[in-house]
Parts: sequence; structure tokens; C-alpha cells
Amino acid sequence: MEPDDELWSALDKVAETPRLLVACAFDGALAADEGDPAHARAEQQSSEALNVLIALPATTVAVVSERPADEVAELMFLSGAKGGGRVVTPEGVAGLRDEVGATAAVTIGLVPDPTSGDDDVVVGVSTILGTEDAPYQAEDVDDIAEVLEELASLRRRV
Repeated sequence: MEPDDELWSALDKVAETPRLLVACAFDGALAADEGDPAHARAEQQSSEALNVLIALPATTVAVVSERPADEVAELMFLSGAKGGGRVVTPEGVAGLRDEVGATAAVTIGLVPDPTSGDDDVVVGVSTILGTEDAPYQAEDVDDIAEVLEELASLRRRV
């Protein structure tokens, strides 16, 4: 991924928020769309970055999928035992954000929430297969992994 100063600046801003929600679509963002959903697996680099984020205080990670939560956990290799990892449907993201009291969100491969208030800080990253409504675009799952690694690195410094 070509360095995107605007994206890195936005990530830097949300990394400093008191309560962060990171919501990532599984299919097409964390796992490449290989045609047969049964063969989809998350990129190891993305799983590792999400595990770092899960372990950080005041950070909630949601893998967004219509798949059953236990199936997603197997495909992601997430360490949900730390408490910061969730699996939600696309419709459940807004409720989760309210539940955890997120003061900022990073959404990846999701349609931006039209009910977000003007005071909310939302960094939306879209994949080629995702939405075009997000302000930042990523070419593929490797680019998404880079974004997640950068966010994890920034959040660890806070």
C-alpha cells in the first residue's frame, strides 16, 4: 500500500481516543474473496494485528460477519479470551459501539453508519470489494493488514 498521509493522520487521531472500536468485515477485508466462502481464511498478519488490538486497554475489536461466531473464531485465530474481541453481524456494529461507549471507531470493509453524530470520529477504510462510501480505499487484504498493523502500533504508544 502506498503511504497515505491523510489515512495515517486519521489513524493517529483515533488511536488517542479514550475508547476505540475497531470493526472489520471478515469476507473481503480480513479474508480474501476466493470465490468459495468455505475456503476463506483470515490473513495471518491481520489476525496478529487484531490480537494486539484486543489486548490493549479500552479497545474493542469486532469481526463483522453473518457467519456463526465460533466459525469466525476458528478462521481468525483470535484471542477473544482477553475480552476485547467480539463477532457481530453488520447490523450489530452500532449497538456494540453504544455498548462499549466508543469515542471513536475504525471501520473496515463496512458501509459507514449514517447515524454517527457530527462529534463522532470514524475512520472508514473500504476494500475494492467493499463500499465506495468510505473516505479511504485499500486495494486488498494485504493493504488492510498494513492499516491494522499501523493502528495497533499507534494505539500501543498511547
